[in-house]
Amino acid sequence: MSIKYKEYSNLVFLDDKHCCKVREPNYSVAAIDQGKSVIVANGIIFAVADHDFTKCGLISSVIMQAEIPNSINESFYHGNIFVGLKNPIFEPSSAMRHATELYNIIVKTNKPYLFLYMNGGPDHQVKFVKTQITLISLFLALDLDYLIAVRVDCPRTF
Repeated sequence: MSIKYKEYSNLVFLDDKHCCKVREPNYSVAAIDQGKSVIVANGIIFAVADHDFTKCGLISSVIMQAEIPNSINESFYHGNIFVGLKNPIFEPSSAMRHATELYNIIVKTNKPYLFLYMNGGPDHQVKFVKTQITLISLFLALDLDYLIAVRVDCPRTF
């Protein structure tokens, strides 16, 4: 449908990527879960901090505004990428935060159709009422005529 109404449509993929642990200077942090094996040279002591006890982390939130192709046989993975880095403690990920970021990107296009593809995490889960209310407010704020929000399984995100 986005191909048929290409000139009226925005196609957007949303996803929060992995939380990256930020270590203190000269203080190594384990990159694996407890109980997992690692390879260490003979005679070397493997001494690192537990990965659950870092003081800071960063989550990358990615929005891809796709260039809609002329044919279904062409790639949908071309377009503009917007990446935001967030502190998971002071800037928790939420449906409203994503809608605000998306609004600032989409409002300039002035297109009446919006197609959203999301990974279905807790802040993108379209079954949750808080996400539905956020999508309704985005629909009204952008003065859209048509909004489709689709949850895809995690390996299918961009």
